[in-house]
Amino acid sequence: MKILPFILSIFTITFALSQNPLIQDQYTADPTARVFNGKVYVYPSHDIRIDTGRFSNWFAMEDYHVFSSENLTEWTDHGTILSQNNVEWVDSNSYSMWAPDCIERNGKFYFYFPANKKVIGENGRKGFGIGVAIAEKAEGPYIPQANPIEGINGIDPNVLIDKDGQAYIYWSMGNIYVAKLKENMLELDSEPQIIANLPEKGLKEGPFVFERNGIYYLTFPHVENKTERLEYAMGNNPMGPFELKGAFMDESTTGCWTNHHSIIEFQKQWYLFYHHNDLSPAFDKNRSIRADSLFFKPDGTIQEIMPTLRGIGITNANTEIQLDRYSAISFEGVAIDFIDTLKPFQGWKTILNQENAWISYNQVEFENG
Repeated sequence: MKILPFILSIFTITFALSQNPLIQDQYTADPTARVFNGKVYVYPSHDIRIDTGRFSNWFAMEDYHVFSSENLTEWTDHGTILSQNNVEWVDSNSYSMWAPDCIERNGKFYFYFPANKKVIGENGRKGFGIGVAIAEKAEGPYIPQANPIEGINGIDPNVLIDKDGQAYIYWSMGNIYVAKLKENMLELDSEPQIIANLPEKGLKEGPFVFERNGIYYLTFPHVENKTERLEYAMGNNPMGPFELKGAFMDESTTGCWTNHHSIIEFQKQWYLFYHHNDLSPAFDKNRSIRADSLFFKPDGTIQEIMPTLRGIGITNANTEIQLDRYSAISFEGVAIDFIDTLKPFQGWKTILNQENAWISYNQVEFENG
């Protein structure tokens, strides 16, 4: 495979569907990436825009899609896999189908999702439950269970199956919680416990736990100042204790209030999947998923990640090259803007308006000439 840099030094307007954000025909957020059968599957939440009523300035999510790729460049949308309208226990007017997860066990795929319940609890509020839908294939179809998991009140489910086969579920609601799951992946097998040694002040949510070289990494978004940054802790047991290490992705430079993520290893490279409001800069409740490479230091700690527009896919030279998702840019003479500010899904344009202005785009595949 021959991979070469590509440098643009002429005026151009062009875009393609492979760089950050990964999905550019709809809003997506809270991506959980998983590797199943040699492919990367991403299970995000699905932001929509509602211009009236209580959701006009808040998050609105009514269903889930799943996307897959064999090369991290070309992504297939497998369509809607679950909706608030076809889950028996979910309030179908709540638009609260927030960050999900999916895991495979014994040939079946278990999709975990939070949503507001129809039934009002003891405190007079409906509250969030975490449901499970099951499929025979990673892309579905998924059949939801009639009831949410008993004993959980929270959001942002994440599931880890350890090397010994024990499954754990993590979630958030003020604190971050963990409990064991039974073999059926549908019931708790221990009492929920709060994970200690995490920051006491500021919002914590969105836990994602993974194992590398016998070390367990608890990663989570945390509002230290004004917006969420991604932080992590390390431990020797899936239930802790964990030692807080700090941030590995800083706050958004453009003020996007949330970030939510997952981390996978694919073809001997680690990747961070996360989100930003690239396609909706004026309204950060409509977000889009991104991905960047992730690296570890020799002591096992995570190297800080700087978000990029270039992303992770390698574009073939005989396809459209999305030059506005650049790898490097000259200090002067270059402008990036929407092709049509009223139609952001059309993508961006690159304008070079000064002599010697340039954009560099790395990793172009020239193997086929």
